[in-house]
Amino acid sequence: MYWGQRERRVGYWWSVMSLVGHLIGTALIFTALFTIGWLVSVVLHALHRYHPFPDEIFKFVTKVELYLVYADSALCAVILIAGMVRFCKQVVEVKR
Repeated sequence: MYWGQRERRVGYWWSVMSLVGHLIGTALIFTALFTIGWLVSVVLHALHRYHPFPDEIFKFVTKVELYLVYADSALCAVILIAGMVRFCKQVVEVKR
């Protein structure tokens, strides 16, 4: 059996539950990566408070923190869009 043939046999509620599971998974991934970024930020700012970094290094660290948040948001957006596309395909196939 090909993946597409198995996918056509799923019902509407299976598609909905799959989408909800995908959304929950995406939320957990976003929360985990955001928490890691936040913890890194807190640790680096605490280190900077006790022993200040040179300005160039501190600017680099803050840019890395910002890019980490951007990367997390972009990754979760891609995962969310992929889940929505899969859901729409499943719903269209069920109606045929």
